[in-house]
Amino acid sequence: MIAIFLSPFYIGINVYIVIRLLRWMGACHARLNHRALWAAVITVYVFFALSPLTGMLITADPVHRWLKFIANYWTGIMLLGAVSLLIGDFARFVLNRTLWKESHPDRRRFIAGGICVIGAVFLIGGYGLTHGRDISVRHEAVTVEKHANTDEMRIALLADLHIGYNSSVSYMEKVVDAVDGEDPDIVVIAGDIFDNEYDAIPDKTAMLETLREMTEKYPVYACWGNHDVEEKILAGFTFSGGAKGDGKFRQYLKDAGITLLEDEVVLTDEGCYIAGRKDRSKAEKEGETRLSPEELLRDIDTTKPVIVVDHQPAELTELAAAGADIDLSGHTHDGQIFPGNLTVKLGWDNPYGVLKKGNMTSFVTSGAGVWGPPMRIGTDNEVMIIDISFKG
Repeated sequence: MIAIFLSPFYIGINVYIVIRLLRWMGACHARLNHRALWAAVITVYVFFALSPLTGMLITADPVHRWLKFIANYWTGIMLLGAVSLLIGDFARFVLNRTLWKESHPDRRRFIAGGICVIGAVFLIGGYGLTHGRDISVRHEAVTVEKHANTDEMRIALLADLHIGYNSSVSYMEKVVDAVDGEDPDIVVIAGDIFDNEYDAIPDKTAMLETLREMTEKYPVYACWGNHDVEEKILAGFTFSGGAKGDGKFRQYLKDAGITLLEDEVVLTDEGCYIAGRKDRSKAEKEGETRLSPEELLRDIDTTKPVIVVDHQPAELTELAAAGADIDLSGHTHDGQIFPGNLTVKLGWDNPYGVLKKGNMTSFVTSGAGVWGPPMRIGTDNEVMIIDISFKG
């Protein structure tokens, strides 16, 4: 429902951009200040601005796929344009009353400002799109004061792959290669493996084979995320109600050799428990309940190392009290696009990185994929490598 509440904000941003664009065109040249040209510009702009809505309403391929593709790119460019315009207008307001008060005609300043805004959108947007296809590796280490069957264990933590319209087999190959280069003992995928539509998975057979390259070498455990469900989605936001079952997603993971944990606990060869939680948002959408941390870990031997996999980095205090030693999460994307990496700190105890909570350590990855706009600005796609030392 958040998409509906944000719609006035979205409309306002686009009206603001169109007004500033038309005014800038008129300032550039008198011939650009023509109603017919303005009508053409507005028509094209409205097509792009409505692509998130039309992509949701039109479900027949290939039109649906193209509209979803356009909408993802458009959302990122539109947001960059709005931010750049706001910064440009503020700078012009200040300079008009200080350094430029007695010099430069206002029209020249206005045209120059518009050129700077357009240039910033193309340069920053191009960087974001390019960087959104990169994958990095982040190393962390932790000591667990418990005994295991080994002195050390390496975990490769993935999350937020969002396999869908922003994905490609070639990018997934880069992710698998990055994991393979670190030679982990186990791989953990902390939710949002898919992006709300099974049919959005690109080249399903090739993608499956790529995932199998990883599962044939390493044990791979996963939990669901809030986007691992079939439902209507608008500009990246989902609607309450109407969520369909995840049978196709579940079968796809099974075929890939990935062990899905839904409020389940397994004991690994290394003598560690891996406990995978149901995602709280997904469970709510589907009318299910999920176990509390205490219920999930009640019947296991907590003198052994306990590693919890939970898509959203929530209930950290409760997990620590229940006996968890490590909590592995994603979900936040570290904000994905600046200044999101600053504002995301307002919503989570650990929005990204490492946080000690009692005797438990929380690890939150920025994710290996992107959500909505296929961009990364000020953040990275990553594989998080966690080296655990056992000192029992």
